[in-house]
Amino acid sequence: MVLHGLLPKPLPADEVTVGQLLTHPLHPERDGFYSQAAHEAVDDLNDYHIQLRYKDVFSVDSEGRFMTNYGVKFDLGRIYRQPNLLTVTAEQMIQRTSQDPRRAFEAVCQDPEAREWIAKLGKEGKELYMVVGITELKNAVFKRAKLRDAGASKALSETPIEKGARVPRAVRRDSTLGLGTEAHLSGVFGMDVRRIRAKVTRPEEPHSLEDIGLTWSYYDVPGQEKKEQLMIGLGDPLKANELRLMLDLTGEDVERNMDAISQLSLDALSAAASPLLRPSSPALRGRSPSPHPGLRESSLRA
Repeated sequence: MVLHGLLPKPLPADEVTVGQLLTHPLHPERDGFYSQAAHEAVDDLNDYHIQLRYKDVFSVDSEGRFMTNYGVKFDLGRIYRQPNLLTVTAEQMIQRTSQDPRRAFEAVCQDPEAREWIAKLGKEGKELYMVVGITELKNAVFKRAKLRDAGASKALSETPIEKGARVPRAVRRDSTLGLGTEAHLSGVFGMDVRRIRAKVTRPEEPHSLEDIGLTWSYYDVPGQEKKEQLMIGLGDPLKANELRLMLDLTGEDVERNMDAISQLSLDALSAAASPLLRPSSPALRGRSPSPHPGLRESSLRA
Protein backbone atom coordinates (compact mmCIF):
# COMPACT_ATOMS: atom_id res chain seq x y z
CA MET A 1 0.00 0.00 0.00
CA VAL A 2 1.44 3.36 -1.06
CA LEU A 3 1.26 6.34 1.26
CA HIS A 4 -0.66 9.42 0.28
CA GLY A 5 1.58 12.41 -0.43
CA LEU A 6 4.36 11.99 2.16
CA LEU A 7 4.41 14.89 4.61
CA PRO A 8 7.79 16.50 5.39
CA LYS A 9 7.01 16.01 9.09
CA PRO A 10 4.29 14.05 10.92
CA LEU A 11 1.15 15.80 12.16
CA PRO A 12 -0.91 14.98 15.25
CA ALA A 13 -3.69 12.57 14.28
CA ASP A 14 -6.33 14.57 16.17
CA GLU A 15 -5.72 17.74 14.13
CA VAL A 16 -6.64 16.59 10.60
CA THR A 17 -9.50 14.56 9.16
CA VAL A 18 -11.00 13.79 5.76
CA GLY A 19 -13.30 16.62 4.63
CA GLN A 20 -11.43 19.31 6.56
CA LEU A 21 -10.65 22.69 5.00
CA LEU A 22 -7.28 24.25 5.85
CA THR A 23 -5.34 27.41 5.15
CA HIS A 24 -2.03 25.52 5.39
CA PRO A 25 -1.78 21.73 5.01
CA LEU A 26 1.24 21.48 7.35
CA HIS A 27 -0.22 23.73 10.05
CA PRO A 28 -3.82 22.65 10.71
CA GLU A 29 -3.69 24.50 14.03
CA ARG A 30 -3.55 27.90 12.32
CA ASP A 31 -7.02 27.99 10.78
CA GLY A 32 -9.49 25.52 9.34
CA PHE A 33 -13.12 24.54 9.01
CA TYR A 34 -14.87 21.23 9.37
CA SER A 35 -18.49 20.99 8.25
CA GLN A 36 -20.62 19.12 10.76
CA ALA A 37 -23.52 19.40 8.31
CA ALA A 38 -21.56 17.45 5.67
CA HIS A 39 -20.03 14.95 8.11
CA GLU A 40 -22.23 11.97 7.21
CA ALA A 41 -22.06 12.58 3.46
CA VAL A 42 -18.25 12.85 3.55
CA ASP A 43 -17.84 9.84 5.84
CA ASP A 44 -20.08 7.64 3.67
CA LEU A 45 -17.66 8.16 0.78
CA ASN A 46 -14.59 7.08 2.78
CA ASP A 47 -12.76 3.83 2.18
CA TYR A 48 -10.65 2.37 5.00
CA HIS A 49 -7.54 0.20 4.83
CA ILE A 50 -5.62 -1.19 7.81
CA GLN A 51 -2.24 -2.92 7.52
CA LEU A 52 -0.56 -4.55 10.53
CA ARG A 53 3.22 -4.60 11.03
CA TYR A 54 3.78 -1.91 8.42
CA LYS A 55 7.34 -1.38 7.13
CA ASP A 56 8.81 1.28 4.86
CA VAL A 57 11.98 3.16 3.94
CA PHE A 58 11.99 6.97 3.98
CA SER A 59 14.57 9.37 2.59
CA VAL A 60 15.29 12.67 4.33
CA ASP A 61 16.68 15.76 2.62
CA SER A 62 19.63 17.84 3.83
CA GLU A 63 17.27 20.13 5.77
CA GLY A 64 15.74 17.29 7.76
CA ARG A 65 12.42 16.91 5.91
CA PHE A 66 10.88 13.61 4.85
CA MET A 67 11.30 13.50 1.09
CA THR A 68 10.20 10.14 -0.40
CA ASN A 69 8.97 6.75 0.78
CA TYR A 70 10.06 3.66 -1.15
CA GLY A 71 8.20 0.77 0.48
CA VAL A 72 9.73 -2.29 2.09
CA LYS A 73 10.19 -3.87 -1.37
CA PHE A 74 12.08 -0.92 -2.73
CA ASP A 75 13.76 -0.50 -6.10
CA LEU A 76 17.50 -0.60 -5.37
CA GLY A 77 18.24 1.82 -8.17
CA ARG A 78 16.03 4.50 -6.60
CA ILE A 79 17.75 4.54 -3.23
CA TYR A 80 21.31 3.53 -4.16
CA ARG A 81 22.66 7.11 -4.04
CA GLN A 82 20.43 8.35 -1.21
CA PRO A 83 22.76 9.29 1.68
CA ASN A 84 20.04 9.88 4.28
CA LEU A 85 17.73 6.88 4.70
CA LEU A 86 15.50 5.83 7.58
CA THR A 87 13.61 2.59 8.12
CA VAL A 88 10.21 2.75 9.76
CA THR A 89 8.22 -0.04 11.35
CA ALA A 90 4.76 0.56 12.77
CA GLU A 91 2.20 -1.57 14.57
CA GLN A 92 -0.50 -0.32 12.22
CA MET A 93 -0.92 1.75 9.09
CA ILE A 94 -4.44 3.15 8.74
CA GLN A 95 -5.64 4.86 5.57
CA ARG A 96 -8.84 6.84 5.17
CA THR A 97 -9.49 7.81 1.56
CA SER A 98 -12.46 9.46 -0.10
CA GLN A 99 -13.62 7.26 -2.99
CA ASP A 100 -15.06 10.34 -4.70
CA PRO A 101 -13.22 13.55 -3.71
CA ARG A 102 -15.41 15.61 -6.02
CA ARG A 103 -18.64 14.51 -4.31
CA ALA A 104 -17.07 15.05 -0.88
CA PHE A 105 -16.02 18.54 -1.95
CA GLU A 106 -19.51 19.36 -3.20
CA ALA A 107 -21.06 18.03 0.03
CA VAL A 108 -18.89 20.42 2.05
CA CYS A 109 -19.71 23.33 -0.26
CA GLN A 110 -23.44 22.72 0.25
CA ASP A 111 -22.98 23.91 3.84
CA PRO A 112 -23.71 27.69 3.95
CA GLU A 113 -21.24 28.14 6.82
CA ALA A 114 -18.50 26.47 4.79
CA ARG A 115 -19.25 28.72 1.80
CA GLU A 116 -19.14 31.80 4.04
CA TRP A 117 -15.74 30.74 5.42
CA ILE A 118 -14.42 29.99 1.91
CA ALA A 119 -15.74 33.27 0.47
CA LYS A 120 -14.11 35.34 3.23
CA LEU A 121 -10.68 33.82 2.62
CA GLY A 122 -11.18 33.93 -1.16
CA LYS A 123 -11.77 37.70 -1.00
CA GLU A 124 -8.58 38.02 1.06
CA GLY A 125 -6.65 36.10 -1.60
CA LYS A 126 -5.56 33.37 0.80
CA GLU A 127 -4.67 29.82 -0.18
CA LEU A 128 -7.17 27.08 0.70
CA TYR A 129 -6.87 23.31 0.83
CA MET A 130 -9.13 20.31 1.43
CA VAL A 131 -8.06 16.99 2.96
CA VAL A 132 -9.52 13.98 1.11
CA GLY A 133 -7.18 11.24 2.36
CA ILE A 134 -5.02 10.47 5.39
CA THR A 135 -2.32 7.89 6.13
CA GLU A 136 -1.78 7.37 9.85
CA LEU A 137 0.95 5.29 11.51
CA LYS A 138 0.55 3.84 14.99
CA ASN A 139 3.61 3.38 17.23
CA ALA A 140 6.14 3.91 14.47
CA VAL A 141 9.86 3.40 15.20
CA PHE A 142 12.53 5.03 13.03
CA LYS A 143 16.15 3.95 12.63
CA ARG A 144 19.08 5.08 10.53
CA ALA A 145 19.54 2.81 7.49
CA LYS A 146 22.45 2.12 5.14
CA LEU A 147 22.82 -0.33 2.28
CA ARG A 148 25.06 -3.29 3.04
CA ASP A 149 27.54 -4.75 0.57
CA ALA A 150 27.99 -1.36 -1.14
CA GLY A 151 24.53 -1.79 -2.66
CA ALA A 152 25.20 -5.24 -4.10
CA SER A 153 22.03 -6.42 -2.37
CA LYS A 154 18.90 -4.87 -0.89
CA ALA A 155 20.01 -5.68 2.66
CA LEU A 156 19.93 -2.73 5.07
CA SER A 157 21.89 -2.23 8.27
CA GLU A 158 20.07 -0.28 10.98
CA THR A 159 21.37 1.86 13.84
CA PRO A 160 19.64 4.23 16.30
CA ILE A 161 19.22 7.79 15.03
CA GLU A 162 22.00 9.94 16.47
CA LYS A 163 21.23 12.78 18.84
CA GLY A 164 20.79 16.10 17.07
CA ALA A 165 20.37 14.48 13.63
CA ARG A 166 18.74 16.51 10.87
CA VAL A 167 15.51 14.57 10.74
CA PRO A 168 11.95 15.68 11.54
CA ARG A 169 11.79 16.97 15.10
CA ALA A 170 9.42 14.27 16.34
CA VAL A 171 11.81 11.54 15.18
CA ARG A 172 14.96 12.80 16.92
CA ARG A 173 16.20 10.94 19.99
CA ASP A 174 16.37 14.17 21.99
CA SER A 175 12.89 15.29 20.97
CA THR A 176 10.40 16.26 23.66
CA LEU A 177 7.81 14.30 21.66
CA GLY A 178 9.66 11.02 22.06
CA LEU A 179 12.57 10.37 24.40
CA GLY A 180 14.89 7.42 24.02
CA THR A 181 16.61 5.66 21.17
CA GLU A 182 13.39 4.02 19.98
CA ALA A 183 10.60 6.53 20.40
CA HIS A 184 7.22 5.12 19.41
CA LEU A 185 5.46 7.79 17.38
CA SER A 186 1.85 7.97 16.23
CA GLY A 187 0.54 10.54 13.82
CA VAL A 188 -0.38 11.43 10.25
CA PHE A 189 2.53 10.83 7.85
CA GLY A 190 0.74 11.17 4.52
CA MET A 191 -2.21 13.14 3.12
CA ASP A 192 -4.18 13.47 -0.08
CA VAL A 193 -4.71 17.22 0.09
CA ARG A 194 -6.17 19.29 -2.76
CA ARG A 195 -5.67 22.96 -3.50
CA ILE A 196 -8.87 25.03 -3.57
CA ARG A 197 -9.30 28.33 -5.38
CA ALA A 198 -12.21 30.60 -4.48
CA LYS A 199 -13.45 33.79 -6.15
CA VAL A 200 -16.40 36.10 -5.74
CA THR A 201 -17.27 37.39 -9.23
CA ARG A 202 -20.13 38.45 -11.47
CA PRO A 203 -21.77 35.54 -13.35
CA GLU A 204 -20.85 37.06 -16.72
CA GLU A 205 -17.12 37.29 -15.93
CA PRO A 206 -15.01 34.72 -17.83
CA HIS A 207 -12.54 32.35 -16.25
CA SER A 208 -8.85 33.23 -16.23
CA LEU A 209 -5.97 31.05 -17.43
CA GLU A 210 -5.05 30.12 -13.83
CA ASP A 211 -8.49 28.49 -13.47
CA ILE A 212 -7.62 25.78 -15.99
CA GLY A 213 -7.21 22.33 -14.47
CA LEU A 214 -9.60 22.84 -11.56
CA THR A 215 -13.14 21.50 -11.29
CA TRP A 216 -15.50 24.40 -10.50
CA SER A 217 -18.78 24.80 -8.65
CA TYR A 218 -20.88 27.98 -8.57
CA TYR A 219 -23.07 29.38 -5.79
CA ASP A 220 -25.16 32.53 -5.48
CA VAL A 221 -23.99 35.08 -2.93
CA PRO A 222 -27.03 36.22 -0.90
CA GLY A 223 -27.60 39.77 0.31
CA GLN A 224 -25.86 41.54 -2.58
CA GLU A 225 -27.33 44.48 -4.54
CA LYS A 226 -25.45 43.40 -7.65
CA LYS A 227 -25.78 39.72 -8.42
CA GLU A 228 -22.57 37.95 -7.48
CA GLN A 229 -21.49 34.34 -7.42
CA LEU A 230 -18.98 32.34 -5.40
CA MET A 231 -16.76 30.18 -7.60
CA ILE A 232 -14.96 27.32 -5.85
CA GLY A 233 -12.48 25.16 -7.74
CA LEU A 234 -10.98 21.83 -6.64
CA GLY A 235 -7.48 20.94 -7.88
CA ASP A 236 -5.34 17.81 -8.14
CA PRO A 237 -3.50 16.22 -5.17
CA LEU A 238 -0.41 18.03 -3.95
CA LYS A 239 2.71 15.96 -4.55
CA ALA A 240 5.14 15.03 -1.78
CA ASN A 241 7.72 17.45 -3.16
CA GLU A 242 5.22 20.32 -3.11
CA LEU A 243 4.36 19.57 0.51
CA ARG A 244 8.05 19.33 1.41
CA LEU A 245 8.78 22.77 0.00
CA MET A 246 5.87 24.24 1.98
CA LEU A 247 7.50 23.46 5.33
CA ASP A 248 8.63 26.64 7.05
CA LEU A 249 12.23 25.76 7.89
CA THR A 250 12.71 29.04 9.74
CA GLY A 251 10.16 27.98 12.34
CA GLU A 252 11.68 24.50 12.57
CA ASP A 253 15.15 25.98 13.09
CA VAL A 254 13.83 28.19 15.90
CA GLU A 255 12.34 25.14 17.61
CA ARG A 256 15.58 23.22 17.15
CA ASN A 257 17.61 26.10 18.64
CA MET A 258 15.21 26.43 21.56
CA ASP A 259 15.62 22.72 22.24
CA ALA A 260 19.40 23.16 22.32
CA ILE A 261 19.17 26.21 24.60
CA SER A 262 16.80 24.37 26.93
CA GLN A 263 19.19 21.43 27.10
CA LEU A 264 22.13 23.72 27.92
CA SER A 265 20.06 25.32 30.67
CA LEU A 266 19.22 21.91 32.12
CA ASP A 267 22.90 20.92 32.00
CA ALA A 268 23.89 24.12 33.81
CA LEU A 269 21.28 23.59 36.52
CA SER A 270 22.40 20.00 36.95
CA ALA A 271 26.01 21.09 37.34
CA ALA A 272 25.12 23.81 39.83
CA ALA A 273 23.21 21.31 41.94
CA SER A 274 26.15 18.90 42.08
CA PRO A 275 27.47 18.27 45.65
CA LEU A 276 31.01 18.48 44.24
CA LEU A 277 30.58 22.20 43.64
CA ARG A 278 30.38 24.81 46.41
CA PRO A 279 29.54 28.52 46.12
CA SER A 280 33.23 29.34 46.62
CA SER A 281 34.34 26.98 43.86
CA PRO A 282 36.36 28.71 41.08
CA ALA A 283 34.15 26.92 38.55
CA LEU A 284 31.22 29.04 39.75
CA ARG A 285 33.25 32.26 39.60
CA GLY A 286 34.20 31.85 35.97
CA ARG A 287 37.74 30.52 36.77
CA SER A 288 39.26 27.07 36.56
CA PRO A 289 41.28 25.64 39.50
CA SER A 290 45.01 25.07 38.92
CA PRO A 291 45.66 21.63 37.41
CA HIS A 292 48.48 20.92 39.88
CA PRO A 293 48.58 21.62 43.68
CA GLY A 294 52.22 22.70 43.49
CA LEU A 295 51.47 25.35 40.92
CA ARG A 296 48.61 26.60 43.03
CA GLU A 297 50.87 26.98 46.12
CA SER A 298 53.59 28.81 44.17
CA SER A 299 51.06 31.25 42.81
CA LEU A 300 49.81 31.95 46.36
CA ARG A 301 53.38 32.69 47.62
CA ALA A 302 53.92 35.08 44.74
